[in-house]
Amino acid sequence: MTDLMTNSKKIRISKKLVVVLCAVMLGSGATYALAANDVGSKCSNAGRIITVGETKLICAKSGKNLKWAIVSSPTTTTVAATTTTVAATTTTVAATTTIVAATTTTVATTTTTTTTTVAADKRAPIVTLLRGAGSSTTSTLTFTVTGDEPITCSTLSKNFDEDFTWDKISLIGSIVQTSTTICTLTAFATAERDNDDHLATLRASANFSITDTAGNAQRTLLGSPQSTTVRRA
Repeated sequence: MTDLMTNSKKIRISKKLVVVLCAVMLGSGATYALAANDVGSKCSNAGRIITVGETKLICAKSGKNLKWAIVSSPTTTTVAATTTTVAATTTTVAATTTIVAATTTTVATTTTTTTTTVAADKRAPIVTLLRGAGSSTTSTLTFTVTGDEPITCSTLSKNFDEDFTWDKISLIGSIVQTSTTICTLTAFATAERDNDDHLATLRASANFSITDTAGNAQRTLLGSPQSTTVRRA
């Protein structure tokens, strides 16, 4: 008896469960069928969202009417945007500075000092008396005093018996330094115009003296006396 009662309850419960399951299955199928069949058809509650599988429908205003519209689709694929960042490559070229060291060459200047020692001239000059010509037809006569080194003609006198004496000569007109070693004397003969020979003579006196440029005096006159024959017509 008890078993029968228990079995009856189980049967009643099973029937209820079957009824519930059928209702759920019928409701789901109806909703899906409604959603699938009524996309774009009129609906009454604006903003109502129903889910059919993975598809959501919403009751939205379309023109002046409310219609079912798809909210989202399972086929919507989100493609992630791929951003490729290319790193800028900066190439730095190091500047090369070449420094050329300036080379300074110092040339030493060698100064050679040559000291020449000149011995003091203490030697008297050697001087010689010469005539300009052996004969003459005029009264103007020339004589020279020549030295073996530079002599000073200004140390000779034109006055009689100071450096020279003479015969048939009236006077010595001039004594000129014609070079560093030559003194030229101009004398005037006393020969008359008689067409005779007159011997005009010039000689060194006992007081004769001439010096060189160093101041050394010579008291001997070689070649003295010198004579010229004068004949005046």
